[in-house]
Amino acid sequence: MAIINKPSLTENQLAERWGLSIKTLQDWRRKGTGVAYLKLCKAIRYPHEIVEKYETEHMTGGAQ
Repeated sequence: MAIINKPSLTENQLAERWGLSIKTLQDWRRKGTGVAYLKLCKAIRYPHEIVEKYETEHMTGGAQ
């Protein structure tokens, strides 16, 4: 079992971090795309480690 060291991001926090609308994150979840998330009852949470890994994996451009 993985131990999560940082608190998870809420839907609002991730939308703000990425400059997206909450609706975009909701659409991604509905389509099964985007970053993995936890659903705890009705609360949606995005673990920091998973968000950071997703960002790294989807980084493009820049110096190689």
